[in-house]
Amino acid sequence: MTKLSSWTLATAAAVSLCALAGCNKRESAQETAQDVAEERQDAQENVAEERREAAGVATEGMEDRAAAEYDVAVAQADGARKVAKEKCETMSSDAQQACKDQADATYESAKAQAQATLDAAKRSGSAEPAPATPTG
Repeated sequence: MTKLSSWTLATAAAVSLCALAGCNKRESAQETAQDVAEERQDAQENVAEERREAAGVATEGMEDRAAAEYDVAVAQADGARKVAKEKCETMSSDAQQACKDQADATYESAKAQAQATLDAAKRSGSAEPAPATPTG
């Protein structure tokens, strides 16, 4: 390894560490409250858009309705994840990362449930969605 490539590698590692440290920067309660409010608003808008689209396919086939309901459920889960992650911002670095990991895990679980509901609806011909469990 040449001296130049060692320096480049060391610089890249230092930049990466700084970037990672910034990801878990603690915010004030006021900043977090504002960010949470913005994420809630965005989530509500996204879910409303998905619901409008779902209403548009109400007269279409069962699979189309099931797919539209899946999209609504995923939009709800995504919004809840974003709000939960914003709430993590007031925590210390380690607790913040654990909190964000939990938000991601909850999202993945909700998304898997929505997929299972979609798959069941496609198999049975019924588009009845599972009830969503919003958090936040």
